[in-house]
Amino acid sequence: MKNRFLTLLLALILGLTACGVEKPPAAPPEEPPVEAVQPEESPAETVRPEEGPAESVPPEEGQPEGVFPPLTGTPLTAEELAQVDEAFNCYSHPSDKARELGCFFTSAYEDVTELDFEKFLCYYFNESSELADGDAEEFRALAALPDFPWDAEDLERWGNVPSGLPVPIHRIPRAAVDKTLETYAGITTSDLKNTNSILYLSDYDSYYNFTSDYGPGSFQTAEGARDGGTVRLRSEPMWGDGGEAVWNLTLREKDGRWLIHSFQPVENG
Repeated sequence: MKNRFLTLLLALILGLTACGVEKPPAAPPEEPPVEAVQPEESPAETVRPEEGPAESVPPEEGQPEGVFPPLTGTPLTAEELAQVDEAFNCYSHPSDKARELGCFFTSAYEDVTELDFEKFLCYYFNESSELADGDAEEFRALAALPDFPWDAEDLERWGNVPSGLPVPIHRIPRAAVDKTLETYAGITTSDLKNTNSILYLSDYDSYYNFTSDYGPGSFQTAEGARDGGTVRLRSEPMWGDGGEAVWNLTLREKDGRWLIHSFQPVENG
């Protein structure tokens, strides 16, 4: 019988509902940790009070400094961690899944409804299409929006056509974004707290961005723990705009699915 956690996790990734799955058997009791036997110090290695404290050991190369607090709950098994890493490692899936899931890892949020929607859409290409010079009416409506990044002088210099711009214009259907948000987080764009500065045309029911490259967020799992209906995952050290950081991804179970709840950098000492 498959583990219920793994079944629901796969349901999250595949956008399916895992209902009626039996409860997993109780986890076996944890064995007490084996204490390592410390070798006796030689007189030359003993630090005397008058010599002051020993120098701190620098962190290993590639590891951020500081001590991170332990995750609350029962640690995930090696099998569960492997499934989680496969599910959330966007770069191992060059597909629509990576185009969708990576967008949740482009900003920090305590609640998924507070994610940075502009950053979320920056690399969202699922079901998107590029504006062509034949979409003149749509292009004029987009250029009239107050947050359009170029003025009339710029557009005149580039021929007032989409192909003249230095970057492509992507049209993103709102329905596609709503489907992604509902699949992975159980929300829609109507639940988002901040959609300011987002280019949207109601006549076309679409969002727009101007991304010319591809650099979605990512999450590589290092450890995890389950506490009732909450799963907390911690990443390997990752490099971003603010340097190297470790992130916590929190999932909540709702109606038979594991849904993204928060994504935050881990504060350390």
